Amino acid sequence: MAEKIYFGSLKGGTGVTTVCVGLGLALADSGERTLIVDGDVTAACAMTVAGLGDYQVYTLADYEKGACRAKQAAFTHPKAQNLSIMPATGIKDLSVIKSAVKEIEGLYDYVLLDKAAAESCDLAVAVTEPYIPSLKSAGAFTAALSDGGAKDVRIIVNKLNGGQVAAGEVLSAQQISKLLRVPLLAQIPEDCTLPAGRWKQSTVAAFKVAANTLTGKKCDMYDVLKGYSGFNGFIKRKLRERI
Repeated sequence: MAEKIYFGSLKGGTGVTTVCVGLGLALADSGERTLIVDGDVTAACAMTVAGLGDYQVYTLADYEKGACRAKQAAFTHPKAQNLSIMPATGIKDLSVIKSAVKEIEGLYDYVLLDKAAAESCDLAVAVTEPYIPSLKSAGAFTAALSDGGAKDVRIIVNKLNGGQVAAGEVLSAQQISKLLRVPLLAQIPEDCTLPAGRWKQSTVAAFKVAANTLTGKKCDMYDVLKGYSGFNGFIKRKLRERI
């Protein structure tokens, strides 16, 4: 039976879908059969982030109408055979997602639910940025998840700039975890190339570390401060301030 994990946030722009796709790719690369369920009913954002925006596929709206089976709405990534994405574009009844997941979860090791069917999940993850508006939102969101019955709630701190952490401009992921009183699952570095459809190697490496933590292979955290220590790190931080 698949381990089902819900990802969400009360604040837009924290990178929930990007985190789902990055972690999904990393899990698939490590050999785990992984399904991402894209809960966006207006646009298949996970498909776009994964580089599959031009593919014509079934969605859960077709499943809802009886035009296909649930497994037909799960599109296998052509470059990551262990990864499938199930878009929910166009569905009318959100309970359809829960039904579809129940129907096919036996085919996967991990099911990552992007803002969908939280009640179906074993683990709930709040994705936050290291900035005050996001942290306030994350605090409210994790409390709501716990109040809603989620037994295992964790956070992923996304878009974490090592230079800002080193300069004391933002809290570290560990400090954020302590502040929110929620266990830290992973920290992902800031990557300004993502809007252009690219992934830095450091970002890919951070998601691999997160996948290893999730599967229990290792319990490490990606080092976002790498390259920001010593004299060279000082120069790098000063150059960042000028940008």
